[in-house]
Amino acid sequence: MGGTKVTYKENPLTAATQTIRYFHASRSEFLVVYILEFIEPLDSKQDYESAIRFYLTELLIEPNFTLAIWPNQTHSFAVLNGAEYRQNLDTKTVLLTFENFDPALIGKSPYLKPINRSFTDFFHLWARQNMKGFQNDIDTFIQHKERIYMLELKRPKENTKTWKPYSADSSNYLQFASFCSVFDYELTNIAYTEAQPGKMKVFKDVTFNDRKLNYLTANLEMEPDDEILRKIEQLEFYKEVSER
Repeated sequence: MGGTKVTYKENPLTAATQTIRYFHASRSEFLVVYILEFIEPLDSKQDYESAIRFYLTELLIEPNFTLAIWPNQTHSFAVLNGAEYRQNLDTKTVLLTFENFDPALIGKSPYLKPINRSFTDFFHLWARQNMKGFQNDIDTFIQHKERIYMLELKRPKENTKTWKPYSADSSNYLQFASFCSVFDYELTNIAYTEAQPGKMKVFKDVTFNDRKLNYLTANLEMEPDDEILRKIEQLEFYKEVSER
């Protein structure tokens, strides 16, 4: 799950938070980047390359490259790209790695949405200043019967039974659907609130026409020990339209 903490068994001090982000600009292909934000200060004596390679073995998804970040230090990036590991990189050098995949990803976007009251991570802020094109993080995924199931999570403040997705987010839904189609992942969107534990709105197959979102949806109630994919398989979906 995005934003979770990972620790290297050989050295617990190399703890980091992990996210997977995908990017799309002028090329038809998607760029997938595994991002690790290390919690402790950069220590030149630590073997970070071995830690990063260990984290990759647990990932289940193969990224184009891995970006490591030490947020509280200047010029503190590292990139693992195949067999090549480079450390002590600055912003310009890291941007060249993205540019090698697609130059259209580089530069500040003129269409930035206002930032949320809380930002996701250091990379979120860094990318707003240096990158454009479409990008999003993967909330969570599950491997089941040799297939990857992507779960996109929404956290509305209103009742999940009456909540509907916003058309302003259509790009997110459509891009993620395209991404999952390319890699043959199963995609399901889930809305939930802390005020209603175990009660969720599940929706999938989102399309956007005439400024309206069309999708299949169902309400789900879960107990702590329930298997979410099994519960979703048992749902009866119905058509719904959102004009929000």
